[in-house]
Amino acid sequence: MSDYEKVLIGDSIPLMEDDDDEESTLNYELISDAEINADITDILQTFGKEDFKELYLNLYDEIISLPIEIQRNLCEKLCDKIYEIYEFEFTPILTFDDTIDTKNFLDFIEFLEFDYIYFLSIIVKGLDLNQLKKDLNLFLTMNLDRIINSINELVDQERISVLISIFLRTYNKEGLYEFIRSRLEKDKMLVILKVMEGEMNNEWDDS
Repeated sequence: MSDYEKVLIGDSIPLMEDDDDEESTLNYELISDAEINADITDILQTFGKEDFKELYLNLYDEIISLPIEIQRNLCEKLCDKIYEIYEFEFTPILTFDDTIDTKNFLDFIEFLEFDYIYFLSIIVKGLDLNQLKKDLNLFLTMNLDRIINSINELVDQERISVLISIFLRTYNKEGLYEFIRSRLEKDKMLVILKVMEGEMNNEWDDS
């Protein structure tokens, strides 16, 4: 039995087999709450793994429609997961006072896990993409200073969100290097195609 099923079943008990309208409403609310808790458990357990993106996107509409208390709880637990996986935490600690805060944080989660192609294409544009194809580690070793400068320009020009900027500016150098390396290793062809697309459409002229 999966953890999702365990949470769903556990939170659904006790259910009363009663046709009374009040009991039926209670049962529905119990089942609904159980499903939400099970979905949150799934999100937390898949964070940092290959299947996170698909699950997260499937549940996104549900997540943003949840009451702020539940969204806050999810975001706080995701902060713990970020520290566990990336050894990074925001200082001062983030508070999630409203849905704007939670939306901004979820955007940051997307950046960490899958929505980084455009960002990577910006910081490698103008570099030797053939070398990137052939030897990622050598590419990064030879171009790290230029990549860091490109990141600093993005932050200074406020072309990326506040939370992403804080992450890029305050994450330790080894962690940032591994973040970039692992994403390029996974998606370097998509990044290269994005750079080429930008060049064809003259997107880089003013950047």
